[in-house]
Amino acid sequence: MRVEISKTCCLCYGAKRALDGAVEKAKEGEKVVLFKELLHNKRAVSILKNLGVQQKDNLDDLKRGDVVVIRAHGEPRETFDYLRLHEIDFLDCTCPNVKAINLLVERKNAEGYKIIIIGKYGHKTHKMHPEVYATSHYCKNPILIEDEEEIDDIDLSFPKYFLVVQTTFSSEKAQKYIKKIKEKIEGAGKIFEYRDTTCNAQHRINDDSKELAKKVDKMIVVGGKNSSNSIELFNNLSKIKKCYFVEGLDDVKKLAEESVFSPNDFVGLTGGASTAMEELVEIKNYLLGLFT
Repeated sequence: MRVEISKTCCLCYGAKRALDGAVEKAKEGEKVVLFKELLHNKRAVSILKNLGVQQKDNLDDLKRGDVVVIRAHGEPRETFDYLRLHEIDFLDCTCPNVKAINLLVERKNAEGYKIIIIGKYGHKTHKMHPEVYATSHYCKNPILIEDEEEIDDIDLSFPKYFLVVQTTFSSEKAQKYIKKIKEKIEGAGKIFEYRDTTCNAQHRINDDSKELAKKVDKMIVVGGKNSSNSIELFNNLSKIKKCYFVEGLDDVKKLAEESVFSPNDFVGLTGGASTAMEELVEIKNYLLGLFT
C-alpha cells in the first residue's frame, strides 16, 4: 500500500494560534476558560481538558480570575465589552482574517451600505456558523445568503450594498453567487461593492487535495463531524475520487475491518483547518502497517 498526505492541509494559522494560545496559558498555570468550542477536533479538546482547561458557553458563567480564550471564529463586539466591563482577562484568538472582515463590515455599515454576508447561517439546518454569527453582529440586519435560490429574494430598496464571504465558505460557490448578486443589484441601478473574503489557506488545502485525489485510488478526509471546512473539503473531493470522511484513527480502523482497503491501494490523506497533522501521520503509519 502507498499512502500520501496532501502537500497543504490541516491546522490553519488562525486555528493553530488559538490552540497554541490556550495551551500556553494553561501551562503557565492560568485558569483558562474556552468561550465556546475552540476547534472541531476531539484530540485538541482532549489535550486541553487534560491541562485543566474548561469550556463555558454563556457570558454569565465567565468570572474575574478566568483567562478567557476567544476562538478563531470571532465574537460580537458586545462579548468584548462585557469582558472589559467585568474586568475579566481574555486572550483574543480571533483569526486576523476574520477580525479584518468584522472591522470592514462595521465600517461599511457606518457608511450607509447594506451588508450582504455569504455564509452558512443555517438556512436549512437552523444552526448558524459561529463566524457568520460574529460577523453579522458588526452591522445592522445584514442580508444573509447561503443558497443560490435566496439571491432572487434580495431586497433591492437600499441605495448601496457591500458583500463579504465567510472565510471557509466554498470559493467556487462564492464566486458564482457574487457574480449573480452583482448582476441583480447593478441591474436595478444600485451601487454594489464586494470583497471575496474566502480564506487563501482554504483555497490551497482544496487545490492541493484535489491534485492528490486525481492520483490516488481512495481519499480520506480527516476532520470534525461539525467542521464546516472539512465537510466542504470532503464534498469537493468526493466529486473526483472515492472518499471517506473520518474523525480520527478509530474511524479508519473501522473502515479496515470492513475491508475497504487492499494491499495495492494508493491512499491519499488530507485534513481540514482544525485537524492536526499528527493525526494524519498516525493514520498513515497505521495504513502502511495494515498488510505487512
